[in-house]
Amino acid sequence: MFYNPKTDKPYDNLVRSFYSALKRAGIKDFRFHDLRHTFASQLVMAGIDLATVRELLGHKTLTMTLRYSHLAPSHKVNAVNILDSKLTEGEGYCQKLQSV
Repeated sequence: MFYNPKTDKPYDNLVRSFYSALKRAGIKDFRFHDLRHTFASQLVMAGIDLATVRELLGHKTLTMTLRYSHLAPSHKVNAVNILDSKLTEGEGYCQKLQSV
């Protein structure tokens, strides 16, 4: 899947290459397994349903998928803002009805 551009052959140890890349980039406290969490979280925040994320990760239960799906704080704030705008729109609609 991943080829070394110098040799035009696939990397023989992707995990070792991953850790070499982290070291060169100065990234600390990140494990190869964390990529699964990132994958799940990005899918959920992009609006992909949990059943599909569960299937893509190969989980048997939604409970396990929920353990992998972490929402960014900004995503949570955006969700609350959307709800607030819908409620505000609803208040305007209710006020119009009361004036009729």
